[in-house]
Amino acid sequence: MNSKNRGRKLIVKQCKNRDLVIRNHTALWCQGALILAVLVSWCTILLGANTARAQTAPPYPIGVWGSFGVGHDIDPGLVNNLGIVGIMISDDWSNVEQVPGVYDWGTLDARIAAAKAAGFQYIALSVTDSSSRTPQWLLDSLPPDQEVDLLDDAPIHKTFCQPIQTALYWNSTFHQARLRLIAAMGAKYTNDPAIVAVNMAAFANHNSQDWNIQDAIENIVCPRCPQPPPTSCGTVAVDQASQWLAAGWSEQRMLNIGKDTCDAAAAAFPNQNIKLPIGGLDITYSAFSGGTYTTLCRDIQDYVYGNASLGIPPRPYANRFFMQRNTVAANWQVGTYFDTYVPGFNADPYIKYMIRAHAHPNPPWTTPGQAGLQMVAAATLGAVTDCRQGGGPDGPCGPTCDPTCVMQTSLDVARTYGTAFIEIWAQDDANPAFYDMIRAATIAMGGTPRRR
Repeated sequence: MNSKNRGRKLIVKQCKNRDLVIRNHTALWCQGALILAVLVSWCTILLGANTARAQTAPPYPIGVWGSFGVGHDIDPGLVNNLGIVGIMISDDWSNVEQVPGVYDWGTLDARIAAAKAAGFQYIALSVTDSSSRTPQWLLDSLPPDQEVDLLDDAPIHKTFCQPIQTALYWNSTFHQARLRLIAAMGAKYTNDPAIVAVNMAAFANHNSQDWNIQDAIENIVCPRCPQPPPTSCGTVAVDQASQWLAAGWSEQRMLNIGKDTCDAAAAAFPNQNIKLPIGGLDITYSAFSGGTYTTLCRDIQDYVYGNASLGIPPRPYANRFFMQRNTVAANWQVGTYFDTYVPGFNADPYIKYMIRAHAHPNPPWTTPGQAGLQMVAAATLGAVTDCRQGGGPDGPCGPTCDPTCVMQTSLDVARTYGTAFIEIWAQDDANPAFYDMIRAATIAMGGTPRRR
């Protein structure tokens, strides 16, 4: 999909603006970078050998992945979509651990069994242990100063304009409960060969397993007044970054939580690939963001993959760790654009650049394709979500956001990043109108469609 000559253009271009590239990897892209990349890789491996041997997991099945959806029954439309190589299965923490220390795996077990019976050989598993899916008993156990109420600013949520009781990520009781959940989940599922990946390294997740810390600094237009409690009404000014800072937030605290969580997921699931969706933070307050929009996700990147220039060895699980971005839309810039252009640290394009850098078929990254993408919404929903998957009414498919155009365009742009997997929403993986384009995308990525 991308030639080596294009990769050589990247080598020369990025040396001209060394302050903008991923920190301390600049030397790898300067003249003679292919030789230096090999030397640095050797040094990184040697540094890592001082801690533990590299770990292996099954190769990540390449292609388009679908979502099981809701309920215990698998959608026949999903089963018939042979371009879908694997299936994502999840449940909420509030369902799994309704009593402290007692885990109910019933929903996950039923969905896993249904997926296998339908012929799916590959599963990516998660329990959504986000702030909004925290068991109520755990929230009730926390002192008032160990939680913060954050107004839900997403109109698509049922809790829009309602305060979400949110535990401080670094609170020991909350953090240890999440680590115990990960350990228990690993003990239950790591020996299942069908489970090839888990999304349990997420540590900055308010709504889902995606990176979605509530950091709004804006006026939220809530429903017209009056509204029944606890829903706010009218225009409400929020500064959630200030709320976090007042509660004791620091970039280093969050980084430490991220380190613990990534290590815990890798330890609990030694036989699986580990996924971590990444994102940014509002830069209005440098103490909140660590100085740039991407500081925290770049710091966790260095921790996992290592940074030889900083003397940071890679974690033993670095070769089975996949960062992903879950906001792909039809209006995204193509991934190959970032082979010759490096954005600044203070905006979302740099995260797209990180994904492309890890997926790029040439050095300096250790494993081509070692990254993933997920669509921001379902193309099937169309204008119901303001053409979100289409990139808005001004996106490439126009104000009507024709679902076929949106899905095809989104798949086309996602493929240009060279990632191992592209994840789509349940409404789309069961849509027969998309079967052919999804199968074609999987084949173009180098994957193998399922057989009946």
